[in-house]
Amino acid sequence: MRKGFLVTPSPKKVKDAQTKEKTEEKVEHVNEENKENAEAKSGNETETKGATALPATSPVKPTPGNPTTSPPKPTKKRRRTRSRNPSLSPSPGRGFVVPGFMSNGTNTQMSTAELMDASKGITNMALAHEIAVDKDFELTKIAPENGVESAVKEIMQRAFWDVLKEELEVDPPIFNQALVLFSEIKSMLLSLLLPQHGKLKEKIDEILDADLIQQQIDAGTLEFEKYAGYILGIMGMLCAPVRDEKINELKTLKQVVPLFRGIMETLELMKIDMANFTIQQARPLIVSKSVEYEKLKFKEFLDTVEDGLVNTREWLVRHAPSQEEIEDPKYKKLLGARVLNEAFVEILEWDDYYQLPETLTMDAKRIIVLRDQVERTSVSTAVILLTFSSINSYIVPQDNQKLKEKIKQEIDILLQDFYEDADLLRILPGVGLQVVKNVNEYLDTKNKAKLPEDVVKSLCEQVESLEDPNQRIRDLVQRRIIDFNKQIISGTMKGGMQIPPGLTLCQKDLGQIASQFVRLVNYNKQVFGEHYADIINNHCLFRVEA
Repeated sequence: MRKGFLVTPSPKKVKDAQTKEKTEEKVEHVNEENKENAEAKSGNETETKGATALPATSPVKPTPGNPTTSPPKPTKKRRRTRSRNPSLSPSPGRGFVVPGFMSNGTNTQMSTAELMDASKGITNMALAHEIAVDKDFELTKIAPENGVESAVKEIMQRAFWDVLKEELEVDPPIFNQALVLFSEIKSMLLSLLLPQHGKLKEKIDEILDADLIQQQIDAGTLEFEKYAGYILGIMGMLCAPVRDEKINELKTLKQVVPLFRGIMETLELMKIDMANFTIQQARPLIVSKSVEYEKLKFKEFLDTVEDGLVNTREWLVRHAPSQEEIEDPKYKKLLGARVLNEAFVEILEWDDYYQLPETLTMDAKRIIVLRDQVERTSVSTAVILLTFSSINSYIVPQDNQKLKEKIKQEIDILLQDFYEDADLLRILPGVGLQVVKNVNEYLDTKNKAKLPEDVVKSLCEQVESLEDPNQRIRDLVQRRIIDFNKQIISGTMKGGMQIPPGLTLCQKDLGQIASQFVRLVNYNKQVFGEHYADIINNHCLFRVEA
């Protein structure tokens, strides 16, 4: 709603607001009951499988009459449910949530032109961000998003080549489609040239000249084979070594339509190769300028919306210290850094109940991958710890480490389909059987009897209990992984990076998680540090005067 206008809400909106208010009261009441029940059952190791806790209500924003307090810590984690194939592309129109532009009808004052301009800036910023943050970033050919799109694309392409074939087979041949094809090939070849290829450009312009080709058509002297040979020769000069085999294969084709279809497909790949080559050449410059560029583009975007940091503010306020901590002088200097570090650590266990902060939108895909990697590592390590606490007496001590590594390798493969806790109901029974199989194979090599049935049954039940995110061993392992990463970004780790107790087996996974996490955090702080400092000072660390 524009400022300065007062309107009466419609009856429908009033009714919706009343319904929402009643729903929130019910949720609060249920949450209170859940909290009391959780406290009464705090002695239990796990909660009933399949139960889903309600999400905690959002923390109250601080106001002068409402001092900031630490949000209540839930005794049980909320089970996460995740979209299987979310669009994580930062490109507008492909799943990107525009910061400050809500879909529920609020805060939509942007005009179409403003939205398009802002979206273009975000897309450019996203590309620069990916190049700077991901040293292995490269462009790839966009695959159809679904079967319908794939089918339509295939039909359109087949129609083009069918028309070309029909025109060439009639007597006399028709070359309308052929002219379009030559024009497209010429444009693609010219797009692959570098500035130093001046003479080659002149040669291509001369030989693939549309007027010259038309004259040959009129005279009946057009020879597709010679043009194909010339085009393949130019492609061989310009292509990356990885395309040599394909070009040599095309030189053996004799039929015109399959030959030129292969030429077009290879030229498409060569365009991507050239783009990636250009990115590699420009990477040092992009990296050196990316922080300032992202700051500028994000500021430009914030200027187009009323409040483009809503989710970022809520994210940081969730980690605000208590009023007692704020008033204590010994904490005062450290609280700002603590709030920010705890907020960043939250993304390693990100709950889809919340929307990602606007400042982390560009890293959405990385955050999801990191979160899944943390949970998979926690589950696989917990399986090993549970297994060897049950069967340790059956294993020769010097064979322990080797067997653990073999079992973990098998488990990691099975856990690749683990995206949410419900998946574990299907995966963990197979994990238990795989563990038993590996152990029995080991015992067989030592001429020992297989595991007793009661041990097998107990082991499989313990493995299946890891479906619960609050299972004691799984939760302990995950807490140690999280704390390890928190110490690294906080700079509180003394005497070098020390692997937490019990996590030696997942040392490689731990290193991968930490390196990606540290790179993400450090870069993000450089770009958005000023916004974080402003939010923390004004919404997390303010002091209410008596």
